[in-house]
Amino acid sequence: MADTAVVDTEYRLSTEPKLKSFVADVLTNVGVARADAETVADVLVAADLRGVESHGVARLESYYVSRIRSGKLEAKPNVTVVRETPSSIVLDAGNGLGHPAGKRAMLAVIEKAKQNGSAFGAVSNSNHFGIAGYYAMLALEHDLIGIASTNSVRYGAPTYGKSIMLGTNPFAYAIPADKEPDFVFDFATTTVPRGKLEVYQRKEKQLNPGWAIDAEGNPTTSPAEALKGALLPLGGFGVDNGGHKGYGLGLLVDILCGVLSGGAFGNGLPVPNSGPEPGKISHFFGAFRIDGFRDVDAFKRDLDTELRAFKDSDKVPGQERIYVAGEIEYEKTLYHRQNGVPVHVKVWNGLEKLAGELGLPFELAR
Repeated sequence: MADTAVVDTEYRLSTEPKLKSFVADVLTNVGVARADAETVADVLVAADLRGVESHGVARLESYYVSRIRSGKLEAKPNVTVVRETPSSIVLDAGNGLGHPAGKRAMLAVIEKAKQNGSAFGAVSNSNHFGIAGYYAMLALEHDLIGIASTNSVRYGAPTYGKSIMLGTNPFAYAIPADKEPDFVFDFATTTVPRGKLEVYQRKEKQLNPGWAIDAEGNPTTSPAEALKGALLPLGGFGVDNGGHKGYGLGLLVDILCGVLSGGAFGNGLPVPNSGPEPGKISHFFGAFRIDGFRDVDAFKRDLDTELRAFKDSDKVPGQERIYVAGEIEYEKTLYHRQNGVPVHVKVWNGLEKLAGELGLPFELAR
């Protein structure tokens, strides 16, 4: 794939094992239990492997380490079960890292779904948990359909509004296929995740029109101005291109994650310039058995047929491929495992600086 090629002047190459080991070492050094640190490493490196660099190791220091060192995030939280039934579970993450609490909740949901057909779970008093797709994909090996979502720090404006009211609030669905790559649909309910604005600012690139507004509510293509303003809902400004649908989806996530879990929601969530507020993020998970509907193998074969039909359909002039959800990320993962995981040079330098501060060896080069 052309877009997986690494530009030497912009990226350094590492490997999956080295990146995971480094992330886990850093987090262990600042007090995180080793098992939890390894879970975080698994999630962050999975994002970089899939080409979602906005949610990868670039966030290690700013989203996690700095907050632990400042006392705003618990390195060793007391995670508790708030409520549980045969088909549901709610956890209080104790203001800990979102990744271990999220994985614990999703694995519990999976086991309950295997026993009871379907199950759902939520986590409150948590923090950023990385890519939602990671958790939904945990269901795949069990022949389950997985669902994951999270609310977040508020970055987005509602349709026809300029106040920052909603997070990027992603949804992820993972559905197992047979010979085709699994269908993994992981999407923000804003036009793009806020991390993409940061990536574009880091690369000194202009945004695409329709992604964001400035502080006065005017459309902007400047990452700096957009970071002072707000993201638009999926579909963009107004209703003509479906912006109200993205707004509705974002609000749905906030209801399922925040309101349903008993966590923070709406105006109770922080905004970027307020600084991190401990334990304000909530997550939602679901899983259900395919064999509750039909034979699993037959379903997977039919899903292959469905996916190939879209991929083999007529292309517009100048385009060689039609992709289905998860296929690009799947191919990037294969490519990066073979050729090296790209880390932007500015992120690489930041990791090297962090290693020096913590007295850790920095041996990430492939």
